[in-house]
Amino acid sequence: MKRKRIIVAFCALLLLSACARGVPSPTPLPMSVTDALGREVTLVAPPSRIVVAGKATIMIVDALYLFPEGPQRLAAVGTTAQGGDFLPIVDPDAASKATLGAEAGPEQIAAARPDLVILKSYLREKLGAPVEAMGIPVFYVSLETPEQYFTELRALGQVLGNPTRGEEVVAFYRERTERVQGRLADIPDDRKPRVLVLQHSAKGGETAYSVPPAAWMQTLLVGMAGGRPVWTDVQGSGWTVVTLEQIAAWDPDQVYIIDYFGDPVQAVEKFRADPVARNLKAVQAGQVFAFPKDTYSWDQPDTRWILGLQWLATHIHPDRFADLDILEEFATFYRTLYRLDDAAIEGKLRPLLKGSLP
Repeated sequence: MKRKRIIVAFCALLLLSACARGVPSPTPLPMSVTDALGREVTLVAPPSRIVVAGKATIMIVDALYLFPEGPQRLAAVGTTAQGGDFLPIVDPDAASKATLGAEAGPEQIAAARPDLVILKSYLREKLGAPVEAMGIPVFYVSLETPEQYFTELRALGQVLGNPTRGEEVVAFYRERTERVQGRLADIPDDRKPRVLVLQHSAKGGETAYSVPPAAWMQTLLVGMAGGRPVWTDVQGSGWTVVTLEQIAAWDPDQVYIIDYFGDPVQAVEKFRADPVARNLKAVQAGQVFAFPKDTYSWDQPDTRWILGLQWLATHIHPDRFADLDILEEFATFYRTLYRLDDAAIEGKLRPLLKGSLP
């Protein structure tokens, strides 16, 4: 009995010592974590082989890598056609991760031997349900809006057994979101610039411009940064192509151009040179900007949306954000959230930066 008391006391001292050193306490197991669909997902052990599959895998993996456990636990990931490859920059062992095709089915996912699969919530019927039927736990995330990020980053912290880190990351996002919105709170709507966000694409020599749905991150960011989106009456479930005549009819005060597969600065130059666009108020006032990107664009529902929000605010209301150095925020983002040192930030990420930046 005395020996048992000594062991218990020793374990308690170890736990107190870990807390004093800032080591996160493990989440008690088995545990239940609520996913984006409101399902209680029960984990009987910490997942050691996580597979991220389906569409929009970069958004999920980039969120997973906010946690130090993310690189260690990721076993396989689906491919994406967009942008550069961020994983080798943040994970020296990225090459060891198995790669799944963009259309990988349940059998290919199961072959990676996952003890947890993370999918976008809209993939439950098509992909998630067959994987669940094989007895593999599936955790769904949405990660489409700032509020979903706040909720779901906490949930990922629980899944990875590091809820403390989840709270730290959420605090990083909340602090910057509230700083932006706090500085703009007293501006009435009629004093907010009329803003247009366009995605530029060029396929087969044809140039097209499209606008996002009203509920998507791009539209939300404009509103949060103190602008008035002019395109919200356009109906569509995805990017909707609009003509230059429609753009001229809107005649916004500012235009922000996204180019996922090319250089957004060149896309801005092409837009300004168009005979119809030349007459736009924004073009004549020098208010057409290239949305920044590094390995991925800052406008998307990816972890970089917080950079996109701050960058937009400095352009929509430059008088309110003269002290905000977006390049310093860029470095702080990767230093704080992805644990990168200055050599990696300056040597590997900064050379990839494109857009309307200082």
